[in-house]
Amino acid sequence: METLYDMHCHLGFAPSPVAAAKDGATVGIGAFSCTVEPAEYERLLPILSAAPNVALGLGAHPWWVADGRVGETELAQFCELARTTRFIGEIGLDFAGPRDTEESRARQTAAFFRLLAACDEPATPLASISLASATTTFAQGRARTTTASAEANPPSEGTPTPSIAEAVPKLISVHAVNAAATALDMLERAGALARHHVIFHWFSGTSDDLHRAVELGCFFSVGPRMLASRRGREYARQIPLEQLLLETDMPAHEGDNLPAEVWRAELNNALSGIAQLKGIDRKALANQLSSTSRELLMR
Repeated sequence: METLYDMHCHLGFAPSPVAAAKDGATVGIGAFSCTVEPAEYERLLPILSAAPNVALGLGAHPWWVADGRVGETELAQFCELARTTRFIGEIGLDFAGPRDTEESRARQTAAFFRLLAACDEPATPLASISLASATTTFAQGRARTTTASAEANPPSEGTPTPSIAEAVPKLISVHAVNAAATALDMLERAGALARHHVIFHWFSGTSDDLHRAVELGCFFSVGPRMLASRRGREYARQIPLEQLLLETDMPAHEGDNLPAEVWRAELNNALSGIAQLKGIDRKALANQLSSTSRELLMR
């Protein structure tokens, strides 16, 4: 069975995140599971650290920032935790509906800039944190090799201890609704596009925003709900193959079940839809997207 990677989902919303991860593994699903606030990340990290098919992202969702559920305390918590992981998501901006106010925009942009800056803070040395919190089990083999090498060849006196941030870039999943241009401006200003790997989840900006994001080297996770709109389908057709990923954004709400067969079917539906739009073989597309996903998760 081919492995499909869901590069934006929310296992923390499932009644049993551990069961969802385990069931996903049995049907060949790897996942970049995002969180909406630091407390959720801290709750999930110890219970998902043993799931070999899940990378857990540290998040501060713009909806939570906009309504105050992620405030000063939570932002400070994010900044501390960002030192211990290379998986960040979901963060970003949302200027739609009730969040499209001057106050909301100011709060969100200030928070987003702070979160991006935290991604560049000196990391906690690898030796002082668990492998799970450093890289998750996707990269444990590489982390063990790095640690073993460091122990066998300790740095000479005066040599700085390598940190996670220095060794590998972060993988950042970005939410941008009615805010793609602003998000790109801030990502460029923060230097995040030069130092990290940025994924736009369910991209919905203008065609000019899309072209700019493609040229800047961003990745794009595409799921069935994006493909349900004419614009979403056209964007999926335009995105270069090497910058394309799959997503489900499931479960949609806290407490929703995530049956493995439904999860797999959603990924298959997106895969088949994209293959048809691009006029390419489904299996070849699956291999390409899986290769890109694995590389991002292992870097």
